[in-house]
Amino acid sequence: MDRSDYLTHLEADGRAFIEACQAVPAAPVAACPEWTNTELLGHLAMVWRFALAQVTAADASNPTGPDIPEGDTPAAALTDVLAAFAEVDLAAPAWNWSPNLTAAFWVRRMAHETAVHRWDAQQAAGTPQPIDPVLASDTLAEVVEVMAQFHRKGKVEDFPAGSLHLHGTDADAEWLLVPGPEGLVVTQEHAKADVAAKGTTSNLALWLWGRGQGDLTCFGDQDLLDAWASVTP
Repeated sequence: MDRSDYLTHLEADGRAFIEACQAVPAAPVAACPEWTNTELLGHLAMVWRFALAQVTAADASNPTGPDIPEGDTPAAALTDVLAAFAEVDLAAPAWNWSPNLTAAFWVRRMAHETAVHRWDAQQAAGTPQPIDPVLASDTLAEVVEVMAQFHRKGKVEDFPAGSLHLHGTDADAEWLLVPGPEGLVVTQEHAKADVAAKGTTSNLALWLWGRGQGDLTCFGDQDLLDAWASVTP
């Protein structure tokens, strides 16, 4: 996926997210038990502002606090982040917790963050729509390549004691994750693992982001599957 793809999804999912939150503001969010759609809306608006601050500061050494304009709204935050992401040099420095200390990290990250929370808000409102298969395939790639291996506290060293195979049924999306002494080894292949999960790329991505197994077909020990579903922060 390129910048244009990410921004197209970010805009569409962002607007659908705001609409769902505002339609049923008091609806409880299953993935965030202490939140309603009102709190979820405030959270993602702040995340958008935080991402904007990182690309605007162009400083990879330390995080930059967000600048919240007076009278800010979620719609304004989304508009501002879309405008900045459309113009920024993707190779410019930008703080984050991965090895890729560039603005490109945030363009990709916000597309996926927004898609997952859009699903959260719509689920709370009773109208969940799957993540687009093309975006969901990249959501899976981001999880296994970045988010499962690098958290804000540092590089992940402790992985579940068994391998995982992911098989997306609606796209060319298969991964084998094998923990080892040097860390996590990730390959794109069809291979036998200790446990496996098969289903749409949207359901696989949502599962790895702690949104439940849904309609996935899973094989192997449930405790090990649950352990893999808890690797993301």
